[in-house]
Amino acid sequence: MIPIFNTTPDFIKSNIQKYIVKTLRDYQKAFLIDKSRFRIANKSRQIGFSYLIALEMIIGTLIRKKNQLIISASQENAFIVLDHVRTHLKAMDIEPFSDKAQEIEMANGTVIKALATNWKTARGFAGDVYFDEFAFMIHDSEVWKALVPAITAAQGKITVISTPKSRIDKFWDIWENNKIFSKHLITIHDAVKQGLDINIDELRGLFSPEEFAMAYECLPLDTSDSYISYNLIEPCINNADAINRVSTYFAADIGRVKDETAIIGGFTDETGTLIVNHIDSLKKCAFYNQKLTFVDLIKANNAVVFAIDKGGIGYNLWEDLSFIYPSVIRGYAFAPAVKERMAKNLRRAFEEKKLRIPNDPSLINHILSIKRSANRTNIFSYNAESNEHHGDKFWALAMLYDIISNKKTIDNVQIF
Repeated sequence: MIPIFNTTPDFIKSNIQKYIVKTLRDYQKAFLIDKSRFRIANKSRQIGFSYLIALEMIIGTLIRKKNQLIISASQENAFIVLDHVRTHLKAMDIEPFSDKAQEIEMANGTVIKALATNWKTARGFAGDVYFDEFAFMIHDSEVWKALVPAITAAQGKITVISTPKSRIDKFWDIWENNKIFSKHLITIHDAVKQGLDINIDELRGLFSPEEFAMAYECLPLDTSDSYISYNLIEPCINNADAINRVSTYFAADIGRVKDETAIIGGFTDETGTLIVNHIDSLKKCAFYNQKLTFVDLIKANNAVVFAIDKGGIGYNLWEDLSFIYPSVIRGYAFAPAVKERMAKNLRRAFEEKKLRIPNDPSLINHILSIKRSANRTNIFSYNAESNEHHGDKFWALAMLYDIISNKKTIDNVQIF
């Protein structure tokens, strides 16, 4: 066994050493014993990195006697890490001096702090900092420029951790181009070989090839020629306060066997801005069950409009529901001219910041996946980058925005 801590009191060293051997897998230990001041991990989802980082932050307070800060992409992620800290402390019989919602203070005066939306309060922090799920962090470059100078001046360690998202965000720039960082690549295949008990084939069946590659094989989506770039999307990400509001408008892009049925819902605020607060996917779901889901959503939200892609396999759903809710159901036939109008309108909405979406990786990936190509006619084609993945959530969102931005689609029952 490689000794990890050589300068700690024996009783602390022994306690933590035994706990590491008992609880961590080899790929987690490999990251833990990397003493580099600057580290980055391009890692699969669901392999226990939040669990690992929580333990490492405890070690940072007790062994290195440094304050520990984790900046997460969401408040939920931040709280998950702190809950893991509490689990480790209890398992090792270590009593913290105090335990607050976002901060745990140790007996030696060092603290473990977790922040997300209020990261600006960490500007004066001195210690070690973890950037958690950094690829999905809103305003990632702004966060980086604000915090890193203060951290490095205080001789703190910087650790960047994320599943990748695109090739144009700050995380991927560091991973590809920054040579001072010690780099760790851990795919789901690496983790399984080193003891992770998970069924890869079962996971693969839940995602499109692109989504699986990004989430579990550490490959970013190629967004260099996306029709709607991430630079347009990012300013429109932020609607945490809207999550408990009812959705009065819905749109569904219908799938059955290969493609999912994507459902997007939202409402408009006093300025007419579309606020998206409902995102759902029905994978390999029988049409009868899809119809029941749509009916439940209409009833629960007293929906004003529910738009359905009625082309091809969606026709029967649209027809059946039109008899039940004639004033609510709207049918869209995805003719090339209609798709072009919707795609252009959605891009204009992002450009003019007339919509707000959650920081939802699946929705963002579907938006980024759409590429525009020229046809022989004057109408362009808008397609996802793979025949296995059709940007279903993009088209559901495009339908939804088309509904709320065009009053005629609300006033008239028959649109197309």
